[in-house]
Amino acid sequence: MNLENRLKESLQEKGKELVPPPELKTKVMSSITTVSGKMKKRLVAGILTASLLIPASVFASQSFLADELYGSFENLKKHIASATMESYLLLSAKLSQAKGELEQEDYDRFKELLHVVTSSKMEYGDPYGNIDYDQIPSEKVDEIKQAMMEVQPYFDKLNGQKSSKEVLTPEEYETYIEALMTYEKVLVQSGINPSSGPIDVEMIPPNLQEEFLKAREFIEYVDKQVR
Repeated sequence: MNLENRLKESLQEKGKELVPPPELKTKVMSSITTVSGKMKKRLVAGILTASLLIPASVFASQSFLADELYGSFENLKKHIASATMESYLLLSAKLSQAKGELEQEDYDRFKELLHVVTSSKMEYGDPYGNIDYDQIPSEKVDEIKQAMMEVQPYFDKLNGQKSSKEVLTPEEYETYIEALMTYEKVLVQSGINPSSGPIDVEMIPPNLQEEFLKAREFIEYVDKQVR
């Protein structure tokens, strides 16, 4: 088995284990779309162990599934300064998992929806890949929201969870997507790097705290419903 196939197999196996933290639901939409979500240390260690078996110089010559969204890791770095090769490998692993578990038609649609979100984050996102939805055209907000509403059930399936779209009422589901967008917006307006550690409400400006808490509480509520 050649090096590329061994790497792909390793990424696909690890991709099945990856579960994004509750507060970053969009981000696989964050692990996936902003490539900045934190993973459990033991899972990250597993990916790193596999990658350390291969010289770093080899990565530059390999083609990853994440390239289909971002072109290349170098291109992503131009737009999202906080992106790391580690997170790029995690993203490729998750995409490899999706390609292995979804029917071709579903996988093609999944990639199409991801492209809407990722291209928007590269165009409008802050250095951490988050978007201030108050500062972009309303028609673009609607386009991203629609893509997020359709892609979220794919994320739920890949993470081994119940479909949030099925366990929530239509009104709750829309509120959930809006909460994810609000959470992201508040991070941008607060100048917070979501990968720097736990986000405490005291880190949020007073005028945004109520909005932040309301969004976070609803996201946590949904997380309990889909487990």
